[in-house]
Amino acid sequence: MIQTLTKNSILEAAKATIAKEAHAVAAQAEALDQNFLDLAQYLVENKYKTFVAGIGKSGLVGRQLASKLACIGVKAVYIDPNDALHGELGLVEAGDLVICLSKSGATGELVFLAKVARLRGAKIASMVCRVPSPLSKLADWTIKLDVAAEATEIEIPTSSAIAQTAVGDALVVAVANARGFTASEFSENHPAGNLGVLLGSQVNDLMHKAPEEVPVLSPDSFLHEALIEMTRQPLGAALVADSDNRLIGIITDGDIRRIVKDNPEHFLSSTVGNCMTENPLFCQPDISAIEVLKMMEDNKKKPVYVLPVVDGDRQVLGLVRMHDLTQFQLKEVK
Repeated sequence: MIQTLTKNSILEAAKATIAKEAHAVAAQAEALDQNFLDLAQYLVENKYKTFVAGIGKSGLVGRQLASKLACIGVKAVYIDPNDALHGELGLVEAGDLVICLSKSGATGELVFLAKVARLRGAKIASMVCRVPSPLSKLADWTIKLDVAAEATEIEIPTSSAIAQTAVGDALVVAVANARGFTASEFSENHPAGNLGVLLGSQVNDLMHKAPEEVPVLSPDSFLHEALIEMTRQPLGAALVADSDNRLIGIITDGDIRRIVKDNPEHFLSSTVGNCMTENPLFCQPDISAIEVLKMMEDNKKKPVYVLPVVDGDRQVLGLVRMHDLTQFQLKEVK
């Protein structure tokens, strides 16, 4: 029978679900043990293949785990237990690893898969909520999930599924860190999409070049001249350079707005040199886009939304904007 729910009751149920799932995830940090460490170590050192298997919701989590392991260079794929038992088991060889995900630890197809994979010389790992269980008894390593109950009374896989995902992510990160996996290596495995563009790009690929696209002003320029140039080249900032084109400062739209607001009578007579930020944070063109994004986000003095780009002699080359990095809009490299 369909119940009539109020807005408040719907929100209360949703919040309660999230709270229970959050509790389930937090509990896993305390439950990790030597089995987790040994499995992570095997993944770090293993040169063979890794198969991840599960049925139902555990299968969906398993697909994610296999994909994430592959992203960090592990030779991992998801294998459907039914397909494996009907021919694809031919992929499994001695030394390979089969990771079986099951809430009960008793899923028939997975237990059968683990048995025959062991006969072929494969190592078995299980991620289960119940120990002992048929899967844990077959496994070389068992990660026991500490899940007291699902987030719903009718036992929809909620807390158990999110716990599997969290522990799987912890395993991926632990292996990546142990292998010294870098952003550059990740970009090699993930060349397409916005994330791949960002990870695989250098500042030189993303920056706006001076003076074609970026205003470069003298410190003696008047503010109204700066405003005209920044309107003509609307990037939100202008770079300030000395007579040898070396960076000495930066002025932004915000700087000019503050002058107009606080000292409107001085606007026409003020110079760029009186209003600019001296010795600003800058970068060079050959560092990675992800490093620059971190540099801008981590600046302690004030938020940095535009960053000058200079060469080794502080010669002005251009600027890069936070907007360009966060939108991952790679300009065509000519």
